Amino acid sequence: MEWIGIAGTLFIILAFTMNGERKIRIFDLIGALLFIIYGVTIRSFSTILLNVVLVVVQAYKLLRRRSE
Repeated sequence: MEWIGIAGTLFIILAFTMNGERKIRIFDLIGALLFIIYGVTIRSFSTILLNVVLVVVQAYKLLRRRSE
């Protein structure tokens, strides 16, 4: 299951290289979702908690921006 953590890392690194708030938030959201799965598989509460918060924040910002 290590590949899930590596995939999450790659998505977050890619988010740092992108232009455009929407793309950055989408890639960060995908990375955080992958880290939640990874956190569950390794039973790491801190990893799960951090990434759940990130998913909520990114989803909120994406949905709020969409309605503007």
